[in-house]
Amino acid sequence: MTLDFMWSVVTFSFGMSFSPGPNNTVAFSTGLNYGFLSTVPFMLGVSTGVPLLIAAVAWGLWEFFTIFSDFYVYLRYAGMAYILYLSWKIAASPVREKNGDTKPGTPTRRPTFLNGMLFQWVNPKAWLLAVTGVTTYVGSELQAAKLFFLCAAFSVMCSLSLIAWSFGGKLSGRLIRSPRVLRAVNLLMGLLLASSVLTLL
Repeated sequence: MTLDFMWSVVTFSFGMSFSPGPNNTVAFSTGLNYGFLSTVPFMLGVSTGVPLLIAAVAWGLWEFFTIFSDFYVYLRYAGMAYILYLSWKIAASPVREKNGDTKPGTPTRRPTFLNGMLFQWVNPKAWLLAVTGVTTYVGSELQAAKLFFLCAAFSVMCSLSLIAWSFGGKLSGRLIRSPRVLRAVNLLMGLLLASSVLTLL
């Protein structure tokens, strides 16, 4: 590996990780409604799931889906359905009342480590970065060192990105005092996440 290769991978992983997408939307929404610490399990799941997806693509998973295209179609529609469900959950997230509490009886389920890890398999942006990253930086020779560096770079960048987006959500939650505005922000986040389904059509 050369310094040029490593710098290229770092900049690619930075751009893909920090730009808006399903993972960052969930992190922002969780930070907004529940605080930074509630986002940590999801962060760890994403920073584990993305490298696993990259490695799976490098080891031939994409070729498997090319051969068995029907299976990929089913996975794509399952991913679309799950993202729309998650969009609705974010849009309908409970908000703080003036006393700082959420409404009694409202759901308070935070995304877990398993949610973050498994979500990558139906995340269109994760598939894009995995296929692009493997074909561009690893190639057909499948050099272990290059694959490891690509996976490590995305694990680190995903973690940093989710920390930033979650803190952004938490800060927004502190600045926004009106429950009505919080509901509007949750609705906007849900709509933004739902819009990612368009990339699967």
